[in-house]
Amino acid sequence: MIRDASVTRREALVLLGIGAKAGLVSVLGDPAEAFGLNPQSAVQSRPVTFPRGAIIRTVLKDVPPEALAGGAILFHEHLSLHNGRDPYSDDVGVMAAEVKAAAKEGGITCIVDGGHADMNRNVADLRRIDKESGVPIVASGGYYTERSYPPEIATKSIDQIADDLVKEAGEQRFGAYGEIGQAAGLLTEKEQKVFRAVGRAHSRNGLPIFTHNPYVGTQPNAKMIPRDTALRQLDALEAGGGDPKHICIGHVCCLDDPQADVAVQLAKRGVFVGFDRATSPTDTPGGPTVRVLDEQKAKTVVAMCEAGYADHVLISSDFSHGVSMKKNGGPGIAMSVTIFEPMLRKAGLPQATIRAIRSDNTRRFLAFVPRPA
Repeated sequence: MIRDASVTRREALVLLGIGAKAGLVSVLGDPAEAFGLNPQSAVQSRPVTFPRGAIIRTVLKDVPPEALAGGAILFHEHLSLHNGRDPYSDDVGVMAAEVKAAAKEGGITCIVDGGHADMNRNVADLRRIDKESGVPIVASGGYYTERSYPPEIATKSIDQIADDLVKEAGEQRFGAYGEIGQAAGLLTEKEQKVFRAVGRAHSRNGLPIFTHNPYVGTQPNAKMIPRDTALRQLDALEAGGGDPKHICIGHVCCLDDPQADVAVQLAKRGVFVGFDRATSPTDTPGGPTVRVLDEQKAKTVVAMCEAGYADHVLISSDFSHGVSMKKNGGPGIAMSVTIFEPMLRKAGLPQATIRAIRSDNTRRFLAFVPRPA
């Protein structure tokens, strides 16, 4: 149920924050009178604007970001992941059906696949899923963590790795670099090299970047991972030439940070903050690995919005388990919309802010003006 008719003082503050920073004009009910707003007007939003020539690059074509307005865009999922442990994506026809169901149930209008070669991602499979489901798919490039790097990373320079990333992105029609990750609490020497190379490749072709963080919430080994790991990732990407406006630091939702302290620090530096394990089965009691529970993640999103940074939030589920598939009785690829969004509303986030996060924020993150590499 959508609660747009009336709002609390908290909701007024959240809408004011996103209105000031992301172009939403919020005119609310009676609780807004204290903020000088007209209590008789409805919540409205101005269209998000993009630079001339900006596109979102999918596996089949370049899409004007305006064409995806209003729908939910998932910035980090896995539609083609062949790791041998969970062969959920091996049947491409089934994956296309799952994506089609997500479009119907969750209003999904675009999905970013976060795999690449070292995850045995298959771009041809993504093209087929795009065609059969009717949902535009964005493919990503790059490297995951050191344990999955090809041997040549050890001997190549930052510039050589960046050259390869730019070339492959052009040949394969990548629309992003991600998920670029680290395996432990500190970036290794090789991971530092890759992060800087990804930042350098981005500076040449403009592709947005999203990362993987090793945060594990309240588990016993959580204390081994520095709280500022996300900030160090940003340092490395910026050192390579990365533009914060097109960077999302991922899995910040898995940090036990209910007051959003680290999330706000990231947003202050201009990046998007990824809550991209929303309703993941790894985050629920009895799941493979218990991290921060979804209810706390929702509260952290609200805390970040109340601090005035709603326009820096991105939400997705990191879909990567067969147990989550509709055909297996799971919630499906749209679970960050169908399950997590009601949690956000219950935690106090206005529906207008949720709509802006799932559509406007993601389009701003993904849209770029192609550059001659």
